[in-house]
Amino acid sequence: MDRETSQRQWYQHYYAASGDDRNNLRSNPEVLFQTLALESSVVRASRDITHAPSTALVLDVGCGGGGDIYQLVRIGYVPTMITGIDIQQDRIEAARRLYPQMQFIHGDATRMEFDDDSFDLVFESTMFATLPNDRDRTAISSEMVRVCKPGGYLMLVDWRTPKPGDSNYKALTRKELCTLFSVGTATRLMKVHKGALVPPIGRFLSMRTPSLYFVVWRLFPFLVGQVVYVLMKG
Repeated sequence: MDRETSQRQWYQHYYAASGDDRNNLRSNPEVLFQTLALESSVVRASRDITHAPSTALVLDVGCGGGGDIYQLVRIGYVPTMITGIDIQQDRIEAARRLYPQMQFIHGDATRMEFDDDSFDLVFESTMFATLPNDRDRTAISSEMVRVCKPGGYLMLVDWRTPKPGDSNYKALTRKELCTLFSVGTATRLMKVHKGALVPPIGRFLSMRTPSLYFVVWRLFPFLVGQVVYVLMKG
């Protein structure tokens, strides 16, 4: 099975199991505070990055339909300087409709056709969680480091906890991060920021007792499942 078909099936499995409105802010009240926690973590992570967003070239790896790019735009990155790549043609077409001023490429992130040292920021959001294949994870992480400029940054927004009982998910733990991205040699880990709570708890609090969401987030850090890793390429 090719990678494009594999990824399409992953998302079909996800939405068949979870429902089409799983991540819909308008129709699903479980999502709101999970989203707020995620967005807060990206903003805090951006403060670790010293380059000027207005002049930075950005690559969003596994950009999908462009649903997470707004987070970069609102912290100052310029749409015309952002490139997205995704292996699913239909999602790339959706991203082009959403952001016609950006460049979106239908391509395989395990072998990207960008020159070495091309981007000031290489970004991904919830991509590694959808990649259970170790070979693909290794190839994509290597490519992300390759296309990042020396002194540039990698921002990885992902889940450090797996989904129990579902082999379609695989966590990006700190230990695996250090292996995949050659932390200590090719890159340096700048900081780790807490994002959303593990979904069963975070979604319950978001819907039932939203006033307690960030109380739990602060008092019980082990319940945080999503993180933002900020790396600098050496």
